[in-house]
Amino acid sequence: MQEINLALIGCGALGRVHLDCIKQINDGARFVAYADVHLPSAEKCLADFGGEYATTDVDRVLNDKNVHAVYICTRHDSHAALAIAAARAGKSILIEKPLALKMEDCESVAGEVDRAGVLLMPAFKMRFYPLIQKAHEFIPKPQVLVGQMMDARWPDHIWAQDPIQGGGNIHSQGCHTTDILRYLSGGEPKRLWATGGAITHPGHACLDQCVASILFDNGAVASWIQGDAALPQFVSKFFIELFGDGKSVQLYDRFKKATFSDGKKVWTEERADEEGFLIENREFLSALRDGKQPSLTARDGIQATRIVLAADRAIRTGEVQTL
Repeated sequence: MQEINLALIGCGALGRVHLDCIKQINDGARFVAYADVHLPSAEKCLADFGGEYATTDVDRVLNDKNVHAVYICTRHDSHAALAIAAARAGKSILIEKPLALKMEDCESVAGEVDRAGVLLMPAFKMRFYPLIQKAHEFIPKPQVLVGQMMDARWPDHIWAQDPIQGGGNIHSQGCHTTDILRYLSGGEPKRLWATGGAITHPGHACLDQCVASILFDNGAVASWIQGDAALPQFVSKFFIELFGDGKSVQLYDRFKKATFSDGKKVWTEERADEEGFLIENREFLSALRDGKQPSLTARDGIQATRIVLAADRAIRTGEVQTL
């Protein structure tokens, strides 16, 4: 597949980020269709990025034989149904995180993708940051990890804070952190304990603060901190540490900087820009062209959500969770 026709489902800010990435890559892939419940949003994408049509009818996109793959960039509660419909229509899928908010929905998506024989790639952009990759090469088998994603307090009425549409901070964004900890650990989660609660949004149905300890099946241990108590000024919203065999790495400034120590010398490396979105889009297009599985699959989406849900249960019950 050399010429790749894409369709965007969900024409908000995140969808437009992916549109801009494909425009920058500029190697034969193009968006031909745009679907959104708010037609002006889809029409604005068509006007800004070119293509063939804008619509509120997702079925029109899924039944369009000219479309090879779809990008699902909608609110979280619609991810599973859209991904299942896309798979049944024979479309490959790039889906924004989380894969779904419920484990049964994640597994249903994975099952339909397998049955249809299409590709699905969850959009965990952090995997593709060059300094994340370099840290993984530097300490391929860490013994201890720390992953933190702390935000400024979310407004009460944004859709991502809604229990149904977004799931709140921990469920909405936590899968980014749990995926990168799982990836860097090189293992699968085995046991988890967590504490936290609805601390910045008292009385809310969704948890907004989480401090968890995770044991992986290869013996690596991780501390995971997630929430919206305040934005860290020193390390930035994203912060990862790896320790192993006398070495350490700290990744900060939205993963544009990393400080390495080999036990004898210390050095810092920097990147001018965040590159995760751009590189993940290159990965997806490469998988489509080669007809091969991308480096991220539905299983990664399932495991990231599995850890988040285990932390939720641990916080609410006070019990250690076995995964």
